[in-house]
Amino acid sequence: MNELRVMCLSKRWEHHTASGGYDRLAGYVGTEVVHRRKARASILWRIPRRLWRLCSDSKPYLVDYRYEDWLAEMYVLGRSRWDRPDVVHVLYGDEQLDLLLRRRRLLSCPLVATFHLPAHRVRERFEVAQKHLLSGIDLAVVVSRTQLPAFREWLGEDRVVYVPHGINTDRFCPGEPATDRRCVRLLTVGIHMRDWEAIDEIINLCNGRNLDVRFDFVVPEVVGLQTPKGLSHSAQYRNVHVHSRIPEEQLIQLYRQADALLLPVLDATATNAGLEALACGTPVISTRIGGMEDYVDDSCGWLFEPGEVRRIVELINDICNKPEVVSSRRSAARNRALGFSWDAVARRLRVAYDAVARHRNLEVVHAERG
Repeated sequence: MNELRVMCLSKRWEHHTASGGYDRLAGYVGTEVVHRRKARASILWRIPRRLWRLCSDSKPYLVDYRYEDWLAEMYVLGRSRWDRPDVVHVLYGDEQLDLLLRRRRLLSCPLVATFHLPAHRVRERFEVAQKHLLSGIDLAVVVSRTQLPAFREWLGEDRVVYVPHGINTDRFCPGEPATDRRCVRLLTVGIHMRDWEAIDEIINLCNGRNLDVRFDFVVPEVVGLQTPKGLSHSAQYRNVHVHSRIPEEQLIQLYRQADALLLPVLDATATNAGLEALACGTPVISTRIGGMEDYVDDSCGWLFEPGEVRRIVELINDICNKPEVVSSRRSAARNRALGFSWDAVARRLRVAYDAVARHRNLEVVHAERG
């Protein structure tokens, strides 16, 4: 196929690693990348931002949509008018897609948007607030199969496709095996939709049984360890180590040193932490909910039903007594991650771009991954 010109509207989240995050896709498919401009402290920046907030309608259905996102959308509209791309791809449709829909007639090419939130989190937007604008989305990309039924109901069968989240498998990769292992090490990374009540209970039960386990938390800030009942009390234990704002290389070392990624979640589509762990050859312990089954299977980890804390503790006990429980899954974890490499994801998206730009069907894209 002829090479298409793709403009990607992207943004960076502060908690993502230097090599992580969905915005990294743009480097594999985009001829031009438009980032959300960073907020500045100068008064010349604060004044127009303040005016924009005063003049803009409240949009509770958008997540973290800011003045800088609006500017980036304005730039895409203007740029597309005189330097026409073949496709515009909004990489975070949940948080940065608004103006392009409301001014869709000014965009002279197909509009593709990726959605990351579970369907129930965007239901108000698609069934009420912006229902009348959905015809402006030529293709919605979802990162979990669990999103497909709702998005197909909203947009139609032929305008929604599942393409998984990706990972840089060159940067995130296995290291040398530890030779002086003194205890089992479990790693928890991130705070978004993490089940901190379950994590608290797991640590309590492990310590109550005197299991020789070290728990490492990597979070943006310690105050992120929140449960519905307040700050997680897990951080007070001597076998719990909390890390914040660490370099990417240190995070990769923590993945490599861990026996497993402990990732109980309340809901999920795709998780950067899960993919990063798998790419480093680290099995994942998580919850059978949302899109976790798209990324973790029995060969590379363990999925438990919500609330099955005691079964997770029994698994941890097995890991303490039988190291092969983990070692037998490390190779499979790495192989699983290779299927989600950015190169593999970009190939599928290029097929989708070509189909949308040339008004072809999406049968090839809809085909299941091998």
